[in-house]
Amino acid sequence: MGDSVYGIDLGTTYSGIARINDLGQAEIVLNYDSNPTTPSVVYFEGENNIVVGEEAKRVQRSAPDHACSLIKRHMGTSYPQEFHGDRYTPESISALILKELVATANNESGQEIGRAVITVPAYFGVKEKEATRQAGQIAGLDVVGIVTEPVAAALSLGIRGENPETVLVYDLGGGTFDTTVLRAEAGRVEVVAVDGNKTLGGADWDSALAQLIVEKFVRAAGLGDEDPLLDEEFEAELLGQVEETKKSLTKREKATVRCRYGDHDEKVEVTRAEFEEATRHLVGQTLEIAQRTVATAEEKVPGLSVDRVLLVGGSAKMPMVETALRDQLGWDPARSDFDLAVAKGAAVYGQAAVDEVLSTDGSEVEVPKGAEKRYFLGDSRSLSVTNVLSRGLGVQFMDEEKDREYVSFLVHANDAIPAQPAPITAETLVDNQERVAITLCEQGGELESEAPEDNEVLQEKMLPIPPLPKGAPVEITLTVTAEGLARVHAYDPAGDRSIDVEAQVSVLSQDEVAQAVKQVSGLSLRS
Repeated sequence: MGDSVYGIDLGTTYSGIARINDLGQAEIVLNYDSNPTTPSVVYFEGENNIVVGEEAKRVQRSAPDHACSLIKRHMGTSYPQEFHGDRYTPESISALILKELVATANNESGQEIGRAVITVPAYFGVKEKEATRQAGQIAGLDVVGIVTEPVAAALSLGIRGENPETVLVYDLGGGTFDTTVLRAEAGRVEVVAVDGNKTLGGADWDSALAQLIVEKFVRAAGLGDEDPLLDEEFEAELLGQVEETKKSLTKREKATVRCRYGDHDEKVEVTRAEFEEATRHLVGQTLEIAQRTVATAEEKVPGLSVDRVLLVGGSAKMPMVETALRDQLGWDPARSDFDLAVAKGAAVYGQAAVDEVLSTDGSEVEVPKGAEKRYFLGDSRSLSVTNVLSRGLGVQFMDEEKDREYVSFLVHANDAIPAQPAPITAETLVDNQERVAITLCEQGGELESEAPEDNEVLQEKMLPIPPLPKGAPVEITLTVTAEGLARVHAYDPAGDRSIDVEAQVSVLSQDEVAQAVKQVSGLSLRS
């Protein structure tokens, strides 16, 4: 089969790791606790001692200042954390999770595998994707590829029939939500449309449930305006029970939570109906995004109809999700491996990549001579994946007449990638201008906006040019890779000079990545 590769679902609340076994099947590698998933929590026990996983999650309740969770929500941003006098970036903290996952998997499987494919939400932009890649590098991994979670889920869910089908993947994870419409058949996945919210997930249901429990406890204990959440011990005990309560309400109609605060000790009963009412607005947000995704897909492909709706992500297990999709949208969703599907699909994607039978742009792949059909590719000899851009990309310009700056979008959300739209021509603003600022921007909200403040600046570079008169042309070309990473090429025809502005650099520079590698490699990790 060639060199092995891990598929890693680097989740907001839980992470998983998988590989292709000797039977050609994707399988999850269990952790030291014999569990298929590991909490994405890091506890900084001492200056050089780090704990990752279930133990870290338990300790976090009593020592929150020395632990970190939900770090995925901050990938691609400047969000430094300090523990025991040392500074850690989101990339470094994610690297600690990745490193421990791989070390545990190698120990359990008896192999030494250093290659990995890491998944990201479909709605991740350029910076978040590159930050995820850098996290893998900091962990000492050879990152074979970055693949979106819905594509990975599709690859793992038996989409291998002879007839193509159109699938809506509804992916509700611990911290992110995505919907993706894709067309799939054996050995081929084509993404049609994506949408999502990178700050909406199961953690928000947890917060709502915690607030519901507190309100009922305050009434039962007669606390009036007193807020028990201000007490650290009460808060830690409550948060430790919320997740289990949510799981109980997935299986039962009601659950009981014991709350202790001061002299008060009450058993609070919460029903599934109450929980569903308290989180109805959250479910509504997911339905709105799902409908928007289908509408976008139908606009791109007239006559398109969804054949299957797949539920993916641990939080999609909640009965309210399936009920809402069926009752409000008329869909009949199919269940999946939920929190295991993404890691398994990443392993499929990764093994195809190292076996050199993978195309990421829909083109024909060169299959090695004598290649056999692979079970994990739906009995296909190759895998072809085509994707779309999650957010629009553009360049910032100056409108002299209106004396304002604006962003002109060259590629748009849900455009097929790779892409290279036709070049556009800008003009110098003053006589004898010797430099041109090239600013690459990414769509910041759900809709494109020309206002610079509504967009994210990915990269800004200065193009040196010979002194040119006002109005001299400068040609700008934007290229987007199959993984959604962007490059801008600016060309001065008069001086025959050019510069490439790469948006593959995240918040961390290459020097900072090297420093992080040294920092992480010097730490002692355990689960």
